[in-house]
Amino acid sequence: MAETQAAGFSDFERVQVLLHEYDSLRDEIQQRIAHVYQVVIICAVLATWLLGRTMDGRFWFGATFLLLLIAAFGWFNGEDIKRAAAQLRSIEQHVNYLSGEDLLTWETHYGGAIAGYWGRPRPAHVGKRSKKLHAKTPH
Repeated sequence: MAETQAAGFSDFERVQVLLHEYDSLRDEIQQRIAHVYQVVIICAVLATWLLGRTMDGRFWFGATFLLLLIAAFGWFNGEDIKRAAAQLRSIEQHVNYLSGEDLLTWETHYGGAIAGYWGRPRPAHVGKRSKKLHAKTPH
């Protein structure tokens, strides 16, 4: 039986629960990115079909509707991905705090919301202890 603390869970058990949530959120982000690619393919097919039509009022209505639909999907999907990434950063910080080491670092240091999407740096410090955690632990 696992050691229990006043709150009922050991640090190991807390980390296990957090890692399950972390995996679920990672999977959700990957699925949402895959949905983006599927929608892009569908929109390309629809755009090709629209371009084959005569450019009358119905064409412009269809093109406008398609663009608005893409924009709405992109915005909602992007917001969901941002929320999931924010929760991943929170989980990374909590797991790192409980473990006393920088075990999870990607979203906190290198994710798109933190480092930007263009010219993203390579993870050079992976495996090194952060200054904040290093200061807390005895040498």
